[in-house]
Amino acid sequence: MDTHASSRQHIPALLGLELDKCAGAPTFRVIAEQLRVRIHSGALPGGTRLPPSRQLAEQLGIARNCVVEAYDELIADGLIEGRGRHGTFVSFRDIAQKSKATTVASTPLALRGYMQRFKAESDSPDAAFDWRPGQALAHTLPLDAWRTACREAGRSLPPQGYGDPRGDADLRHAIVEWLGEHRSVSATPGQIVVTHGTGSALNLLASVLLRRGDWCATEDPGYAGAVQAFRRAGALVRHVQVDADGISVEHAFSGDKAPLLLHLTPTHQYPLGGRLSGQRRRALIDAARAHGTLILENEYDCEFNYSGTTYPPIFNSAPESTLLLSTFSKAVSPALRLGFIAAPREAAAAVAAFVERERMHVSWPAQKIMESLLRSGELDRHLRRVRRHYRAMRDLIRDRLSSFEDRIEVLGDEGGLHVVVRGRTHEIDYTLQAALHAKAILFDTIQQFSTTCSDTDGFLLAYGHMNPGMLKASLNVLESCLNKSLK
Repeated sequence: MDTHASSRQHIPALLGLELDKCAGAPTFRVIAEQLRVRIHSGALPGGTRLPPSRQLAEQLGIARNCVVEAYDELIADGLIEGRGRHGTFVSFRDIAQKSKATTVASTPLALRGYMQRFKAESDSPDAAFDWRPGQALAHTLPLDAWRTACREAGRSLPPQGYGDPRGDADLRHAIVEWLGEHRSVSATPGQIVVTHGTGSALNLLASVLLRRGDWCATEDPGYAGAVQAFRRAGALVRHVQVDADGISVEHAFSGDKAPLLLHLTPTHQYPLGGRLSGQRRRALIDAARAHGTLILENEYDCEFNYSGTTYPPIFNSAPESTLLLSTFSKAVSPALRLGFIAAPREAAAAVAAFVERERMHVSWPAQKIMESLLRSGELDRHLRRVRRHYRAMRDLIRDRLSSFEDRIEVLGDEGGLHVVVRGRTHEIDYTLQAALHAKAILFDTIQQFSTTCSDTDGFLLAYGHMNPGMLKASLNVLESCLNKSLK
């Protein structure tokens, strides 16, 4: 294959040569040496077109013969080559190799630590299976439905500027209708702010609502993104323990200062998977109203409920004290980077003003695609399909692991796209995790989500991105480790 072939017209490189009139060396040699350094360093890679000799001579204010002689010297060295009327090009050859010492010495200090960490990570063995959460089975959405939504998005031109900082008005109307139908939420388009997802929403809210030294509260174990967002804003974080009924409301409001913001995942607690009970929901609302606390209700995995009581959002009962955070990551794909906040009008206006000021608007085409999926009913049809799929996957996990219930317990399987597997004793849990690591399985442990809890045994088995074959193979590995390591 001809590496020189191209249907594109090559544009001459900008060389940035400098001539030192007092250097004493012939001008053509100064030019040749500077070009030689650039070629060896990789600044001028193979295939780069050099400026025509006449053009470069005019730029440098010298006679054309000086450039011609410089080019001739480099051609003789094999560093560049002439291609007739097409021009003069840097040769394709491995000339950018440098010694390891030179490479390290020329690497900026700020990058050396990162490069070492990256090398350590890349040297790790390839994962046999990835059981970490945050992934979705995007290909279950019919390609024809996706193509139709994309065509609909292309029927109108994007806005002249960045668009409405709250998000596209049509999408916000569609979200309001979807919330009313599926979550019994009563809201207006003016209360909706479209975001890049839940993590982005938390960073937005922390930037807008918090000041250094403010108190916030989060579940423990819980979503690390909330802790990071609060700490970036300079807030102090109270880590509140979680049990089978959800967050401990009493602990959340203990101490001299009540939290200004309280983040929780009441629908499917992240990562343990439980639900906030009705009694604690009422206690939380009463406490938030009494102390002026704003609840950040993260509707994590709300679309996937398989058994047990389905509660409406806390936002329904306390819209003045609650910000509802949701995302389309699991419903469609995390790659879409699209979610929203439902908030009191004052909070929505404050967040929108920050978005406008910082130019953090969400991609307009992505918004129009999601609007089409909502309006056409394709999102509803898709969710019905994947709920059946994920319920069957959850049932398979239950069935396959039921014979090991004397040694492990499976938690959080009433909904969501992951379960927690925990050893009945710390020794069993430790041995099982070590066996899985030896099999090159990637998984998150409960300990990774906790700051203060002492009972952090267990790990996550997320299946949201799996097909039945992948899940069966994963369970085969898990059963093998249970049988082999826990005799």
